[in-house]
This record gives sequence, structure tokens and C-alpha cells, in this order.
Amino acid sequence: MDAPEEPLPPVIYTMENKPIVTCAGDPNLFTSVYPTLSQQLPREPMEWRRSYGRAPKMIHLESNFVQFKEELLPKEGNRALLTFPFLHIYWTECCDTEVYKATVKDDLTKWQNVLKAHSSVDWLIVVVENDAKKKNKTNILPRTSIVDKIRNDFCNKQSDRCVVLSDPLKDSSRAQESWSAFLTKLRTLLLMSFTKNLGKFEDDMRTLREKRTEPGWSFCDYFMVQEELAFVFEMLQQFEDALVQYDELDALFSQYVVNFGAGDAKCGFYDSAGC
Repeated sequence: MDAPEEPLPPVIYTMENKPIVTCAGDPNLFTSVYPTLSQQLPREPMEWRRSYGRAPKMIHLESNFVQFKEELLPKEGNRALLTFPFLHIYWTECCDTEVYKATVKDDLTKWQNVLKAHSSVDWLIVVVENDAKKKNKTNILPRTSIVDKIRNDFCNKQSDRCVVLSDPLKDSSRAQESWSAFLTKLRTLLLMSFTKNLGKFEDDMRTLREKRTEPGWSFCDYFMVQEELAFVFEMLQQFEDALVQYDELDALFSQYVVNFGAGDAKCGFYDSAGC
């Protein structure tokens, strides 16, 4: 009789300045693919197209993968992008109809309900196909049937939000093709979410800047917002864009010094932030 397999050591997650991706479902499954995923995700560049006529750029996307928790989801009015989870992934290798009905379906339902409650629409379900897990089992449906069930139960018209990853730890052409397709899908969804949420952040920042002549407006509060944007560009290694944010802040600061010296009581320089 073979000795039982040793459990995989836990992955230590660090809160570095990288786009955050949460992981739910089977933690051991994700732990097994995490080393390869974290290494290969940033290898291929993605074309980043932004609004306002700005030129596209090639960027390498890295991610900080963390365990899914409801408290990580952004609350109303939270502007912070560095702590914003851009994508939520549910991992399962279920191929047994009874297991799906008894546990996985209910767990997926709870996960999606939490995301819906926080208006989080950027998610992906990954079904890992592992031939070794199918041995000596009954109630097995073909992999496509399990995937079809998940798509019918949870994806509605977004069938592309459920993907199959075939034997990710095997060294075969089929496994490599599946892994490559999964990485492309992950990069695409991550970049789409990042672009959408960054655009909203920039719009909110511009709205805040346009209120600078109103009573109670604080330069220090605004500084924290635009500095956050600079940190985000730095996170993407877009250093010129990061420097532009500080140049704009410097110009705004200089104008406020001039206005304050001229006796403009509405400059907002010493308002609520206590600067």
C-alpha cells in the first residue's frame, strides 16, 4: 500500500504592490499550481489600451493572489486601488455529480452571492481536469458535463467565465496548450478589470480636482488620491506616467501657494486634512 501523500506546504501571501486576485474553492488545488502560475503570468506582455486617446503600451501583469474573504471587497466610497481586488477566481477539480450537488454547487452559490452583494462582476471559475482523480470513482460525469452544469447554474450568458484547465502539473502537449490558454484568459480578464476600475478612479479624481475652489476642499486629501494613482503606475512599471502625477501635484501645490499668499481664503490648503 502506498504511503499517503504529504500535504503541500501553505503558500505565504505578501501584500506587495501588485494587482490583487482573490482565490476561493479548493485551497490545496490552488496551492499546487501557485508556484507555476506566479512565475508564468507576467512572462508574456499584454497590450494596454486606455481612454482619452492615449497611446497603447505593452505591460507585464503580475498579481498578488490572496485567499477570498468578504472583508477584502471594497466598501462604498473606498478609493484605494492598491487594496482593490481586481479579479475573483473559484478553483475546483470536481468531477463527481454527487459531490457537485452536495457541496460544490452550494459553495459556488455562496461565493457568487457575496460578490453580487458588493457589485463585484469580475470573476472566473476554473475547473481543473485531473485524470488521476477520476480513478476508482463512481458517479463520474464527463468533464464537459460538469462544466456545462456550472455554466448553466452560474454563468448565464457569460459561458467564457468558466474555463477548463487540463492536468496543469503534467508535462504533455495537451496540458501545455490548456495552461497557455488559461494564462491568456487570466491576463485578459485581469487587464479588462484593471482598465475599467482605473478609469473610474481617474474620473473620480478629476471630479474631486474640479471642486478645488469650493469651501472645505482639502489639497492634502486630494494629494493622497493622486499619489495613489502614481503608486499604481509605478506598480505597472509605467514610471513616466507615475512622474506625471507628481508633476501635476507640484503645479497644483505651487498655484495654491500663490493663491494663499494672495489672500485667497478658499484655497483649501489647510482644510480638513490638518496639513
